[in-house]
Amino acid sequence: MICMKGLEISMKRIKQILPIIIAFIIGISTTVGAVTVFNSKDITYSSDKTTKTNVKDSLDELYTNLGKCPNGMWCYNSPMTIADKVELGDYIRMTPTSASYTISKNLTGYESDQVINTSELDLWRVIRKNADGTVEVVSEYVSSEEVTFYGKTGFLNYVAALHYITDAYKNKNYVENVRHFGWNGQPSTCENISSCPNIDKNGEYELVNKVLGNLNGITKKGEKKSYFVAQRKWHIYNDHYWCYFEQISNEGKWKEGLVYYEKISEEAKVSEEISASIRPILVLSSKVEIKSGDGKSKETAYNLE
Repeated sequence: MICMKGLEISMKRIKQILPIIIAFIIGISTTVGAVTVFNSKDITYSSDKTTKTNVKDSLDELYTNLGKCPNGMWCYNSPMTIADKVELGDYIRMTPTSASYTISKNLTGYESDQVINTSELDLWRVIRKNADGTVEVVSEYVSSEEVTFYGKTGFLNYVAALHYITDAYKNKNYVENVRHFGWNGQPSTCENISSCPNIDKNGEYELVNKVLGNLNGITKKGEKKSYFVAQRKWHIYNDHYWCYFEQISNEGKWKEGLVYYEKISEEAKVSEEISASIRPILVLSSKVEIKSGDGKSKETAYNLE
């Protein structure tokens, strides 16, 4: 790492000086009366700051991969990412590219297609800063419109449906990846009930609760609503499959909702209808630029647009 304190040097000047310093260290050394040639790869170097073992390669690595400097220090060639600029809990304002999304009844098992307004969720909170410079944000609000799932079809396609819905909240200019709150890497669809993995609470639940201070479901208009968690569960009781969706209640508590049960040994099935709001999580690109704001309140949220 090359750091300087209390010294003002232009970037152009640094670019001129640094190659000269490197050339001086690793170049040909001459002495009066005889010429002695040192190959920099013959000279070993040991440091926990580089993976290389010779002087030339070590300097090359440091030259191209200089890290962040401590507070009060100035570093050469240390590009800033959005993760360097924001703090956990900060507010970011960003509008999804699509204004709405139509949810197919083939996914939800509901009697008709459903339309959800995606453009309303335009305020996000920072919940994680990643080593690659990307930033993960969760929607400050839940959707004002609820999505309804029904029966066995809804249960088997539940996670896939939430993936499709959440993807509609993406802004292609800033977002690298998306997921619904609570997704834990499980399959999106299941062929049958017994092939659906039972997933317990994951670290995301605790992460969001710790950063934001609560898990309450509040719409942009201030209404309290329950919202889905991208996890489903089933168990066998009295010769029946009992199938549930995980949710966060409008008071921020974990709860389960029964959507379907059937008798294993015969054709005896009962379907329930279950509705709740949507809460997306987005992964912002490390190259995102902040145009204005300080991120410390809803009114002064960082603006990307």
